[in-house]
Amino acid sequence: MSIDARSSGDAAISISKVSKWFGQHQVLKDISTEVRHGEAVVIIGPSGSGKSTLLRCVNFLEEFQQGEITIGNEAMGYRLDASGRRVRRSETEIAAMRAQVGMVFQSFNLFPHMSVLKNVALGPVRALSVPRREAEERAAALLDRVGLASKAGAMPRLLSGGQQQRVAIARALAMQPKAILFDEVTSALDPELVGEVLDVMRQLVQDGMTMIIVTHEMAFAKAFAHRVVFMADGEIVEQGPPEQIFDDPRSPRLQAFLKRFKQGYQF
Repeated sequence: MSIDARSSGDAAISISKVSKWFGQHQVLKDISTEVRHGEAVVIIGPSGSGKSTLLRCVNFLEEFQQGEITIGNEAMGYRLDASGRRVRRSETEIAAMRAQVGMVFQSFNLFPHMSVLKNVALGPVRALSVPRREAEERAAALLDRVGLASKAGAMPRLLSGGQQQRVAIARALAMQPKAILFDEVTSALDPELVGEVLDVMRQLVQDGMTMIIVTHEMAFAKAFAHRVVFMADGEIVEQGPPEQIFDDPRSPRLQAFLKRFKQGYQF
């Protein structure tokens, strides 16, 4: 496994032999990889390859039947009892761990009846018991960071899709997570709005945020990922630094996958 060592410390996120089924259909097959502190890992692959399911398992929005995912040194979702059996953690424990790993989805999921500022401030107030004034000051600073300081008082319906997605990123940052997961965050946007969201993500990479990004934005992956993971049929087929994945792919499946992008995109 090729890891771009961003830190000499332990992995921020470790995924070990994770498998998941939906009924009789196995969607993840013995997945193992890890993300170092400050590393941006991009996951690519065809639709239905298990990319989004893997992200949801990391945040325990989906339960997995085998394997282990650790955030820092703590197992997500499950613990072992005295006999070595895997036992589901309490909802309180799961919520506390989930708060450490932010997630930004394809859909923005903003509360339509709340201003942009209040959308960003809500999580810290509700989940972390941060005083409202402090949470709103933090929210205002984050909105400025994503270029939306002037929209703090606006309602979400008045924003473009790209602006709403930037609010969603600010909302994830407001929880001061150890890492953020991005699930196809540009796929629902009109092409002219994609760039403004990718600009924010580029800045987060440069700031050293630990990130796992599922995306079809291949130019972004090549330019800004520290490591790229290619998935197909629920398995990791190949992973490595971007120059290896895009310029010297070794597996026939990755070579075939990239061909269709190279016709329309310059890597």
